[in-house]
Amino acid sequence: MFDIYEFCGYSAGIFFASSLIPQIHRSYITKDMDDISCGWQLLLIIALLMSLVYSIHMNLPPVYISTFLELIFMMTLIIMKIMYTDYNKIDTKIDDDTSEIE
Repeated sequence: MFDIYEFCGYSAGIFFASSLIPQIHRSYITKDMDDISCGWQLLLIIALLMSLVYSIHMNLPPVYISTFLELIFMMTLIIMKIMYTDYNKIDTKIDDDTSEIE
Protein backbone atom coordinates (compact mmCIF):
# COMPACT_ATOMS: atom_id res chain seq x y z
CA MET A 1 0.00 0.00 0.00
CA PHE A 2 1.20 3.51 -0.85
CA ASP A 3 2.15 5.56 2.20
CA ILE A 4 2.38 9.29 1.47
CA TYR A 5 4.50 9.92 4.58
CA GLU A 6 7.03 7.28 3.59
CA PHE A 7 7.13 8.76 0.08
CA CYS A 8 7.74 12.23 1.51
CA GLY A 9 10.53 10.92 3.73
CA TYR A 10 12.38 9.22 0.90
CA SER A 11 11.77 12.13 -1.49
CA ALA A 12 13.11 14.63 1.03
CA GLY A 13 16.14 12.43 1.54
CA ILE A 14 16.82 12.33 -2.18
CA PHE A 15 16.53 16.12 -2.44
CA PHE A 16 18.74 16.72 0.60
CA ALA A 17 21.45 14.37 -0.61
CA SER A 18 21.33 15.57 -4.21
CA SER A 19 21.56 19.22 -3.14
CA LEU A 20 25.34 18.78 -2.79
CA ILE A 21 25.79 17.43 -6.33
CA PRO A 22 25.81 20.87 -8.07
CA GLN A 23 28.53 22.07 -5.67
CA ILE A 24 30.61 18.96 -6.29
CA HIS A 25 30.20 19.40 -10.05
CA ARG A 26 31.11 23.10 -9.94
CA SER A 27 34.13 22.44 -7.75
CA TYR A 28 35.31 19.66 -10.04
CA ILE A 29 34.99 21.83 -13.16
CA THR A 30 36.54 25.02 -11.73
CA LYS A 31 38.93 23.33 -9.27
CA ASP A 32 38.28 26.36 -7.06
CA MET A 33 37.40 25.52 -3.48
CA ASP A 34 38.20 28.90 -1.91
CA ASP A 35 34.50 29.69 -1.35
CA ILE A 36 33.92 26.45 0.57
CA SER A 37 34.35 27.06 4.29
CA CYS A 38 36.20 24.42 6.32
CA GLY A 39 34.10 25.41 9.33
CA TRP A 40 30.88 24.77 7.43
CA GLN A 41 32.15 21.40 6.26
CA LEU A 42 33.19 20.39 9.77
CA LEU A 43 29.90 21.45 11.36
CA LEU A 44 27.84 19.72 8.68
CA ILE A 45 29.80 16.49 9.03
CA ILE A 46 29.32 16.51 12.81
CA ALA A 47 25.58 17.14 12.34
CA LEU A 48 25.34 14.37 9.74
CA LEU A 49 27.14 11.89 12.00
CA MET A 50 24.82 12.72 14.90
CA SER A 51 21.78 12.45 12.63
CA LEU A 52 23.04 9.11 11.35
CA VAL A 53 23.41 7.72 14.88
CA TYR A 54 19.95 8.96 15.86
CA SER A 55 18.20 7.71 12.72
CA ILE A 56 19.79 4.26 12.97
CA HIS A 57 18.84 4.05 16.64
CA MET A 58 15.25 5.10 15.89
CA ASN A 59 15.13 2.85 12.79
CA LEU A 60 14.30 5.64 10.32
CA PRO A 61 15.45 4.35 6.92
CA PRO A 62 14.52 7.48 4.91
CA VAL A 63 16.68 9.56 7.23
CA TYR A 64 19.71 7.31 7.61
CA ILE A 65 19.91 6.45 3.91
CA SER A 66 19.92 10.11 2.85
CA THR A 67 22.22 11.09 5.72
CA PHE A 68 24.71 8.43 4.66
CA LEU A 69 24.64 9.73 1.07
CA GLU A 70 25.11 13.31 2.26
CA LEU A 71 28.06 12.17 4.35
CA ILE A 72 29.65 10.56 1.29
CA PHE A 73 29.13 13.76 -0.72
CA MET A 74 30.60 15.90 2.06
CA MET A 75 33.64 13.63 2.29
CA THR A 76 34.00 14.04 -1.49
CA LEU A 77 34.00 17.83 -1.07
CA ILE A 78 36.62 17.62 1.68
CA ILE A 79 38.87 15.44 -0.45
CA MET A 80 38.42 17.83 -3.36
CA LYS A 81 39.22 20.81 -1.13
CA ILE A 82 42.44 19.17 0.02
CA MET A 83 43.43 18.11 -3.51
CA TYR A 84 42.58 21.38 -5.22
CA THR A 85 44.09 23.57 -2.51
CA ASP A 86 47.42 21.83 -3.01
CA TYR A 87 46.94 21.89 -6.78
CA ASN A 88 46.27 25.64 -6.78
CA LYS A 89 49.31 26.32 -4.59
CA ILE A 90 51.56 24.31 -6.89
CA ASP A 91 50.08 25.94 -9.99
CA THR A 92 50.57 29.45 -8.54
CA LYS A 93 54.15 28.62 -7.55
CA ILE A 94 54.92 27.38 -11.08
CA ASP A 95 53.44 30.56 -12.60
CA ASP A 96 55.50 32.72 -10.22
CA ASP A 97 58.68 30.80 -11.01
CA THR A 98 58.22 31.05 -14.77
CA SER A 99 57.54 34.80 -14.60
CA GLU A 100 60.78 35.33 -12.67
CA ILE A 101 62.75 33.43 -15.31
CA GLU A 102 61.47 35.64 -18.13
